[in-house]
Amino acid sequence: MNTPHIKLNQLIRTAGKAILRYFPSTRQWSRARWWAHERRRYERLTAHIATDSKVVVFSCFMGRSFADSPRAIYEAMCANSYFDDYELWWIFREDKLEQFQNDPRLSRAHFVERSTEDYLRILARAQYWIFNARCPEYVLPKPDQVYVQCWHGTPLKRLGFDVQVNTTNALNTTLELANRFKIDSAKWSYLISPSPFTSKHLSDAFGLEPERRSSTVLEVGYPRNDRIARACKTPDSLTHAKAAIMDELNIPQNKKLLLYAPTWRDNDYKAGIGYVQDTLIDFDLLQRQLSDEWCILFRPHYYIANEFDFAKYDSFVYNAAAVADINDLYIVADALMTDYSSVFFDYAVTQRPLIFYWPDFEFYDDHVRGFYFDPHTIPGPKCSTGEEVIQAIQQLDTWQENYGEAYQKFRKYFLPKDDGYASQRAIAHIFNMPIESK
Repeated sequence: MNTPHIKLNQLIRTAGKAILRYFPSTRQWSRARWWAHERRRYERLTAHIATDSKVVVFSCFMGRSFADSPRAIYEAMCANSYFDDYELWWIFREDKLEQFQNDPRLSRAHFVERSTEDYLRILARAQYWIFNARCPEYVLPKPDQVYVQCWHGTPLKRLGFDVQVNTTNALNTTLELANRFKIDSAKWSYLISPSPFTSKHLSDAFGLEPERRSSTVLEVGYPRNDRIARACKTPDSLTHAKAAIMDELNIPQNKKLLLYAPTWRDNDYKAGIGYVQDTLIDFDLLQRQLSDEWCILFRPHYYIANEFDFAKYDSFVYNAAAVADINDLYIVADALMTDYSSVFFDYAVTQRPLIFYWPDFEFYDDHVRGFYFDPHTIPGPKCSTGEEVIQAIQQLDTWQENYGEAYQKFRKYFLPKDDGYASQRAIAHIFNMPIESK
């Protein structure tokens, strides 16, 4: 439970955001003072807490979910008797804690609420931190602690020090955010990567020193994709996996499913609301043309604060925002449509079609973030209007004929080790044990 001190801090930070966004110098000074204050507090709270070599703490999207590579590594550890006497802790935000405390998949886990004193204490006690997003700047791992940064996707959009456009999002200039990436990489024991491409660009983006890269980067595949690879391995495994997920999510099984998963935009932040999105597909148009054969699983980025009214799209658009693990959606979807999100890399494990909806490509490329390579080289139709999207969906029967050869090259380059066993390889390195240990 939050202490009065934590509650007061949260109120102060919320109120301050609306002001500090417009005063960069004051923001930077205030942030440095805040981090210094919280670091002293962390050190006081944890000064006498010894590191326990059999305690592991997991965090996914800063406590928002039970998913991604932290979930995959956790589940692999639970399935391995080597870890039977380990304490496995999960960090969740206050608004997510009750939901996941009752999740049977977390029956092995202990729970702690993010941004509480208990949270700080478990960080100090756990020898292993398994995160997929940055940890608080004011928390420093001790020399005997192991911080594993899984990150959350192969990068298409430029990140950190690689961003070439000077922009300001909610509370960071381009340089401020890059420096926050650098603070995190200085703490890493390991960075998990699925490919040489990702190894290079995440290392560059986070400012990871060249001399540390060979010992820090674990190029073992993405644990987050293990479940997709295993589900899609054979027709029988796929049929079983899809049926279980669709029953759980109450998705109809008599129509094709299009997963629509757009990303957020750094420049679309509104004070007091959050990130909003004005570039969504025209659902009315799609419903008129496609609803006889298709349903849409709509998965907005978790940053997006728009309120969506799906009542008029009943039985056509399904709000998939609350689905804890996007892998469930990858497994059941017959095709993926996105814009600049890295979700298409992971979805490619399924070997199913990709469609891109880019109504603002030139602006995004020139003024928002930029890309690590030309997105036009990604296999799949690139659409700028709803009518083009409808045409692309109606022509999916010829997708493999048109893009199949390029798709296989794409998968070999970006997903060379996503074979369903990345978690086991990661665990072998992190815990210094044979992959087949029992």
